[in-house]
Amino acid sequence: MRIVHLADFHLPGSPNKLVHGVNPYVNLAAAVAVVRKQVPAPDLVVLGGDLLEDGEHSSYQAVLDLFKDLQAPVHAVLGNHDSLAGFRKTAQPPRGPEFPGYYSFDLKGAHFVMLYSACTGKEFGRLEERQLLWLNEDLHRNSQKPVLIFLHHPPFDTGIGWLDKLKLANAESFWEIIPPYARNIQGVFAAHLHLQHTCLRRGVVAASCPAVSFQFNGSADSPRGGLSEEPPGFNLIDLADGALALRTVRFCPPKASAEAQAAEAHRAETHAARPQGEKAVPTSG
Repeated sequence: MRIVHLADFHLPGSPNKLVHGVNPYVNLAAAVAVVRKQVPAPDLVVLGGDLLEDGEHSSYQAVLDLFKDLQAPVHAVLGNHDSLAGFRKTAQPPRGPEFPGYYSFDLKGAHFVMLYSACTGKEFGRLEERQLLWLNEDLHRNSQKPVLIFLHHPPFDTGIGWLDKLKLANAESFWEIIPPYARNIQGVFAAHLHLQHTCLRRGVVAASCPAVSFQFNGSADSPRGGLSEEPPGFNLIDLADGALALRTVRFCPPKASAEAQAAEAHRAETHAARPQGEKAVPTSG
């Protein structure tokens, strides 16, 4: 089974607006085109959160519709830029006014857990106690199946100081649940970092995917919001006979026009000139 994990689209309200020098709509169209060419074709597409730059004022259904022709089910977790209330309005199940943002499902013999790690108004993430209890019960009920867990905020450190402050704040509470089920958990997959990172925690593979939009600098001494020249990308997760393979796919979308880049530079200068106390650096995905 092949899973495509792609995240951090940061689609703004206007399709012509640049976000840190890139056009997110152009990047997403390029990403979908590359996914469409993959052989074998994906059996599942997981959107890893921060789909919209401002989730309160845009359509999630329009984003999901972009993946219609892939002939694979599309599921999503939400990030700190997203809106749970807005996502509840989509046609994607499970939906409804009481949907808590987390759920699980089975596909081709594997069990998938989709967690909701966003905290209102915060860049870091957290899993509330109610969700942690649900996770423990869900893993117990599915302890005989291969399990893949997805969430937006990484429950691990990268060694990049400023980014590690934006991870899952109660990561240890998450990992305390894992050991009894580690044998059948195939991996924990996150986003938010705008870079690819893979590690091993409690005997479980944990990985983040690069962003479809802009990339952050992966150097340990990188300043807050430091950007990278790396191209955008996504991860392919292949699961077969109890073995998991992870691969990052990069792609090169068309560059923004000189006029658009100039307009973005002007916006950045205006932003930097704001009164002290207002942010003038990129924030995490």
